[in-house]
Parts: sequence; C-alpha cells; structure tokens
Amino acid sequence: MNFLTVIASLAQTGTKTRPLIYSEMVSLYFFAMLLLASLAMAGQASERRVVAHIPGDIIIGALFSVHHQPPADKVHERKCGAVREQYGIQRVEAMMHTLDRINADPKILPNVTLGCEIRDSCWHSAVALEQSIEFIRDSLVAADESEEAGGGAKCADPGATPMKGKKPIVGLIGPGSSSVAIQVQNLLQLFNIPQIAYSATSMDLSDKSLYKYFMRVVPSDAQQARAMVDIVKRYNWTYVSAIHTEGNYGESGMEAFKEMAGKEGICIAHSDKIWSNAGEKSFDRLLVKLRKYLPKARVVAFFLFLREYSPRPVFQFCMYLSASFGVEADGWADRYDVTDGYVREAAGGITIKLQSADVKWFDDYYLKLRPENNPRNPWFPEFWQHRFHCKISKDCKRDSLRQQYAQDTKMGFVINAIYSMAYGLHNMQKVLCPGMVGLCDAMRPIDGSKLLEFLMKTNFTGVSGENIYFDENGDSPGRYPTNLIIHSTLHFHSS
Repeated sequence: MNFLTVIASLAQTGTKTRPLIYSEMVSLYFFAMLLLASLAMAGQASERRVVAHIPGDIIIGALFSVHHQPPADKVHERKCGAVREQYGIQRVEAMMHTLDRINADPKILPNVTLGCEIRDSCWHSAVALEQSIEFIRDSLVAADESEEAGGGAKCADPGATPMKGKKPIVGLIGPGSSSVAIQVQNLLQLFNIPQIAYSATSMDLSDKSLYKYFMRVVPSDAQQARAMVDIVKRYNWTYVSAIHTEGNYGESGMEAFKEMAGKEGICIAHSDKIWSNAGEKSFDRLLVKLRKYLPKARVVAFFLFLREYSPRPVFQFCMYLSASFGVEADGWADRYDVTDGYVREAAGGITIKLQSADVKWFDDYYLKLRPENNPRNPWFPEFWQHRFHCKISKDCKRDSLRQQYAQDTKMGFVINAIYSMAYGLHNMQKVLCPGMVGLCDAMRPIDGSKLLEFLMKTNFTGVSGENIYFDENGDSPGRYPTNLIIHSTLHFHSS
C-alpha cells in the first residue's frame, strides 16, 4: 500500500460515516501533495530530532514539550530552546514508567506489551506538526513493509528516519497546548489516529464535527471560565478588566468568561490580549491602558499561559494598579517555581487550577534516576547537565534530583491519559479477541476508528482515585479548587 492508496482509502471511508464529497476529495489530494513536500523538506528545514522509542506489541505515541519553544530569532529554523524538567523530562519519564506498570499488571492487556514513541513538540505548532508528520510517515512506511516479503528488521537507531520493521502508533498522548493540539488533530484525524490530551482545554476541541478523534482527561475552558465568574460574583466585583494570551487557550477561555460575566451583570471595563512570550515592554503598554480605568476597575481577570520564567509583569499588574485581587486561570496556579522571588507582587491574588494530587509512586521512581541507570531516555544526559550545570564526564557524580524537586502539577492528568489509552485497548482486545490472550488477527493492524469507539466508553478509577470517563464530546469532568496567595513567604491557601 503506497501513500496515494492511503489517501484513496480515506476518500472512501472518510472521517465520518458518509462518503466524502468531491471538494473533500480534492482537499485530501492537495493535503497528500503538501505532506509529501513536507516530508521531502523536513531534513533541510529543521534540525534532526531526537526520538525516545521503547519496543512493544502495540506502540503509543506521545508529544511532550521536552524543550522550550524556539526563541524569536530561531523560529524560522524551528530550533528549540533549553530542556525542561516538569513539562518535559518528567512527562517523558511518566510515560515510560506508567507503561512499565501497565505491562507488569496481569489485569491489563495480558500477554501484550505496550511500547512507546515519544517526540519533542517544543511547545511550538510548527515543530509539533513536523513531528506528527513523522508519526504518519512511520505508519505509511510500516504499511508498505507489511506487504513486502521478508520485511521486518528490528529497529536500531531511534532517529528521525523511519526504520524497517517499525510499528506505527495506534494513538497519541498530548500535546499540552491547545493551539498545538488543534494543529496535530487536524493531521491525525485524517489517518484515524485517536489523540488523548492531558492539559489542552480549549472549548474549540469539544466540537466533534471538527475534531472527531480528539479526547482529553480534563474539562474544557468552559468550566474554568465559570469558576472565574463565580469568584468575581462571590466578592461582588461588577467592573473588571480582562487580559488573555493569544491562542486557543486564552482566546476561547476569555470569550467564555466575558459571555458568562455579561449574563451575571459583570461589566468588562477593558479587554486585551498579549503574546505568550511577551516581554516586560509589552506589559508596560498594557499597564498604561489599564490605568485609564482606575479606580473603578480594580480587579484584573487573567486567562494567561505565560513563560514560567517571566511572571513578574503579571504580578506587577495587581501591585501597580492597587487592584483588590488578580484572578488567574490555571496557567501558574499553585506553582512555586513560577512565583518564587515574586512574593510581594503575587500576594493577594486568587488562582484556580484543576485538581490533581501528587503521584507518590512517580516520585519514588523519578528521584532514583541518574544518567548511568537511565539509558532509555535520550534527553536525560542533556537535562542532567542543564539541571546541575555540570559535565557528566567530570563533576556530576554527587548531584541528585531531590535537590529543589517539584513534581509536575499536571502529572496525574498525564498518567490518566496513558491509562485511558491502555484501558481502551484492553476493552477492544476483550471484544475483538474473545477467549484469547494476546492480540488476534482482528487487531492486526488496529483500526483507529474502532479503537476510538472503545476509548469513548472507557471508565476507570484514575491515579488519584477520581472517576475517569468521557462525555459525548470526548471531555472529562473536573474540579477547580481556588488558591489565595498569602504574603508571608508565599503560601497557597486552597478552598
């Protein structure tokens, strides 16, 4: 089966039950041409990407932001920034160790080994799309090889080039950003590959007519916006300013907030947006605008996702405007690494976040890792040297991950997304392979459209004891506790 055969197959079945109309077939044809061109140019336009690969009977893909997004002067090269611990390395290790636990559990997919292929999204749409194309290319190459006699050498170097015998991914975990998730879903759904996100909350993604193969273990921004309106209403604030970052997360969230606020009689004095990687000069310009609405609009509602290493301008809003409170969505919520050093500016603010307890067994695993005992994570040596400002060959021997450790606040969601995929596959195996242990011919290869049906019916107890299930939009329920930031040495008081 070659590439155009796959496109022809898509044209016959489509992403919906009805036949594709002529215009859709033309769109698929031009998409095929674009994808072929992208594959040809991938090696020329970007740096060679590192890939983490663990073999298995079934391969689950993942996109994590192992590195920061490209700096402004490197965007055209798609050259990523520094390595990240919480959003990157911790999530890679969570994927690997969660699969270890699933593979060791006789109650989930007995006699079936789950493997993974993890790629770096760099929290950037262009890089994530490039890596998603690599996932698709691997699938197409695997399909071609399955029809060749004698094909199937074991994979060797887990680089960007597809390897003979490499299995395609059956589904994808991630990515974290809503804007990036939308770009990735637009590609994956053409090939019937289910996607389960752990922190992409844009309301746009609830539209099954546009994003049929997208699911998430978190609720949409609608619940978050409702929580923010309830806080504003609770304190009888009726005249507020509203700031959000560009992109689907900030824009759809703020749109919902303003609509709900209007119904509650809350007036928006001024609404504005800012880039997620904005510097202090951009915030200074916003500050000038907001001062015009003083003293009436003394509350600022933030729907922001900012670089965690540049939060001071956000906190300065409340301090300089003498605002009663800043109400902020879960972009930095209870993250001490974000508020560290900004106690005076942050004090008095109210944040909300999705409820996710720390996962103790992840700490037990992660804190024992060292470069010499962790060869399966190809980014780990780079991270270790970056974290401890040392060279592995010389002076890294005494360092430990326990130093200034903080678990990723969305760790539970990442793990629940992985378990969702595993339970969906488990239920699929029980129905399609009755009375059998392991995979049967009905799951070789795995039909993504059938897998989606089983994923949507998944219902299990999550890592923190919560009930995980999906509604008709592929969304999961969630709770948003509030945190009051208290001045003294910075303390998050939850309610």
